[in-house]
Amino acid sequence: MDFIFKFDLFYFMNIKNYIFLFLILICPFLYGKGTKSPKNINQAILQLQDSCTDEFKQIIKGTPNHLLINLCYPYDGNFKTIYNWTNKGKKKTKIAKYFLKRGISIDRHIQSIIMIAFQRTLLHDTFSENNIILPYKNKEARWNEQLKNKFKSDSLYGRYIPKDIDDCIRLLDSMFSDSSKVKIKNMTENEFTSILHHSLGMQLRNRWYLWSGSRLSSYFNSIGIYHPDNYTGIIFKSYYRHLLGNEIKLNEQVKLCQEYSKKAYEDRLKWKKKHNFFYRLRLRYGIYF
Repeated sequence: MDFIFKFDLFYFMNIKNYIFLFLILICPFLYGKGTKSPKNINQAILQLQDSCTDEFKQIIKGTPNHLLINLCYPYDGNFKTIYNWTNKGKKKTKIAKYFLKRGISIDRHIQSIIMIAFQRTLLHDTFSENNIILPYKNKEARWNEQLKNKFKSDSLYGRYIPKDIDDCIRLLDSMFSDSSKVKIKNMTENEFTSILHHSLGMQLRNRWYLWSGSRLSSYFNSIGIYHPDNYTGIIFKSYYRHLLGNEIKLNEQVKLCQEYSKKAYEDRLKWKKKHNFFYRLRLRYGIYF
């Protein structure tokens, strides 16, 4: 009986191992067909042919070339397949490496190229990969040249970068409608700056490359301001005062900002010294406060 029990147990364990191995081998084929990164454009088209619904294919066929990107995530659309191919954390996927060898590194451009090639295939049009890639390749080469001189260039990645506070005011004035300007005038300065800090302020800090560096960040550095949050704070205060017909008092704003930054830095140092002292006491003697 013991022998039979051991044999049955051994047989059962082997069956479990075989099932586990089978699942490991079959999972790539069962998991979301089309999610595995293709090696090139031709493979990408074949995977899209299989994974896209007929309804979505009709939408692609009827969409102008320059608007195809708007069907894709995260560029206004919900179509995530190509995004999943190109975004795998820090690791470069096969399709990303394929495009990188051809001078394309920006996700928006990769998605655009694949969508255009797929549309041509659906419409039974002949196309050349190089002809589709070339305009995006030239654009990225031009942007890379601008990046080499980003602290002086008037544009980065195709976006205009203001040169100083007056230029910022001019651009903000063109962004707000007349009705929005009326609403702004009915706010206090603090209300206006605090409301915009995490909305439009965040957009401008990213759009004008205030974190990574641009001619605008260089301008603020030259007047003694070094943090992007402070850049947009001064920009919004200056615009608000301009809209109300008041002096922007830039030098006064800079001085107040510097004083606030200095005090915040000193307070942070005091906090670190205090808490580091208590932390050492807690570790060494088990004393809690």
